[in-house]
Amino acid sequence: MKKLVIDRSAVAANLRTVRSRAKSLEVIGDLTADAYGLGLVETAKILKGEGIMSFGVNEPSDAKKLRDAGFTAERILMLRSTADSDELTELIDLGAVCTVGSYDAAVALNGIAEVRKTVCEVMIKIDTGLGRYGFMPSEMDKITSIYKYMPNLAIMGIYSTYSQPWRSKKVTRAQYEQFDGVLNTLTSLGFEHGSAFIMDSDALFRYDFGYLDAVRVGTAISGRTAGKNPARLIKIGYIEAEVEEVGWFPRGHRVGGALLRKPARLAVISVGSYNGFGARRSDFELNFIDTLKARWTKPVVKINGQRVRVVGRIGLDYTVVDVEDMDCKVGDTAILDVDPINAKGLPRVYIN
Repeated sequence: MKKLVIDRSAVAANLRTVRSRAKSLEVIGDLTADAYGLGLVETAKILKGEGIMSFGVNEPSDAKKLRDAGFTAERILMLRSTADSDELTELIDLGAVCTVGSYDAAVALNGIAEVRKTVCEVMIKIDTGLGRYGFMPSEMDKITSIYKYMPNLAIMGIYSTYSQPWRSKKVTRAQYEQFDGVLNTLTSLGFEHGSAFIMDSDALFRYDFGYLDAVRVGTAISGRTAGKNPARLIKIGYIEAEVEEVGWFPRGHRVGGALLRKPARLAVISVGSYNGFGARRSDFELNFIDTLKARWTKPVVKINGQRVRVVGRIGLDYTVVDVEDMDCKVGDTAILDVDPINAKGLPRVYIN
């Protein structure tokens, strides 16, 4: 049986590392993309067990899953700004905090809340360079109009998102200064902006600026932040599978596109690129040197605790490894490193 294994205790350990670095900042558990592949509800339970009471999601359906799973008192922040009336109605029903990243979204949400004779809690999103959702820092007239003219919106705070904190300190600092400028302008105009944050997983362990009221962490929980891992976070997630075939192959035989230079004893594991093995999260997250290293570095496979070499290209649903120098037989356990966000076609199993 092939399965994706998630270690609960390692997730909790990563969170404790985050909290140690974050100090007095509120930690918001970002559960985007099924908790970055770790599993939405199960990850939320682990984080709640460690004292986390605020979660971020990117879909109304995820907010509903959390509420249905018993997360009734926790704050759920919808991280995606939307003007869709059906989504906004569902989010109000779920008691979620809505992100407002445009004037149209604010008007739509305020109108629905007014009709329903309720007040909806919101966070204002500022776009400092990521370019997806949020008011531009120059749109202060639109931002302040929410404070002035939309009584059915209770502004709980304001936040932004860095575009590439793992790559450029200069760009990251400039984005923080843009965001801080918005906060200062609001204060000078006499508005209480509430909780403010821009810090994320990648910036938390790299920089000494940007520490406001909270930090939103997602990749740090999985231990798979972009670039180097400065905090020694534990990488979460691996595939466990059985060796299915073992045999000798002659010199000159092609295996996965590779030409064997000598006879080789090889084992076949029925896990491949379809399951996410060997996949990288995004080349956008790698600098030039890391991109070159990634092209030449084979992903990790261990059989019976011993590291083995991948031979040739990783197939769609199989991987071939060299087992000439070890005792290996059909049925032995193979462990393959995988980023859970790339894993698919596998049941998820939790241990510890």
